[in-house]
Amino acid sequence: MRPKHSIVMSQGCPAVPDSATEIRTGVFRPDWAAIGKPAARQALAGRMAARAGLPDRWSRKLDPEQDLVWRAALWLYADLGHAPRTIDLAAKTGLAPADVSVLLDELEARDLLALDGESGQLRLAYPFTQAKTEHQVELNGRTLYALCAIDALGVGAMYRADTAIQSRCRHCGQAIRLTTLGAGRTVGSVEPSGSVVWYDYAYDGSAAASCCPSIAFFCSDAHLEQWRPAQIGHRTGTRLAMDEALEVGRAIFGPVLVESSDAER
Repeated sequence: MRPKHSIVMSQGCPAVPDSATEIRTGVFRPDWAAIGKPAARQALAGRMAARAGLPDRWSRKLDPEQDLVWRAALWLYADLGHAPRTIDLAAKTGLAPADVSVLLDELEARDLLALDGESGQLRLAYPFTQAKTEHQVELNGRTLYALCAIDALGVGAMYRADTAIQSRCRHCGQAIRLTTLGAGRTVGSVEPSGSVVWYDYAYDGSAAASCCPSIAFFCSDAHLEQWRPAQIGHRTGTRLAMDEALEVGRAIFGPVLVESSDAER
């Protein structure tokens, strides 16, 4: 009988796929150089293998105007503390609002962001969302909401800034607090100290609607193990210690705002 859940274990780690894609000149995503721990490398390789179509959506090189709007959306999200409006993006990029709207539609088709169905305005741009999730990230004096635990952990590396993250154990609701240091490159404090992350591999065309709701923090391995059997359907993923999860977040989000000129230096 097929088990209800499967976890990729450290033994038999799949070969790292040739999946790093040049998203702009000299900038590759995911950044495999950010991965030093075997469990993190295994998790990222498992993610790429399990999520059919995700590399095509997230990693293909954008055209210059798409890239301009994508990065502008993320810079403004951090500066404002909420999703920018189309007119904000037009002012930031120098593009006409109508052109920005078209480009946002194209970016949504790549699952890099999502728009409100009625207003057409931005409602999420990974790693952030307008919805009040359990994952709060303090970034440069502003509180933002991340879509999942890995997104929260990747914020610091994306913006080259230290962050403070507050979330809850998905099983018992206990508060989990942690910090990142070294411009988001390392884990600082973690409370409770034994907290871990479940990294879910599910993908159905929208990370926000498939894997993100299940990528969560747990206050202990015991609570992760108690949570898993209660989930409906087969879940494939892996358990990560906090420093391993941070490496995955860095690999995914660290390259996103890197300029080509920075990569060449």
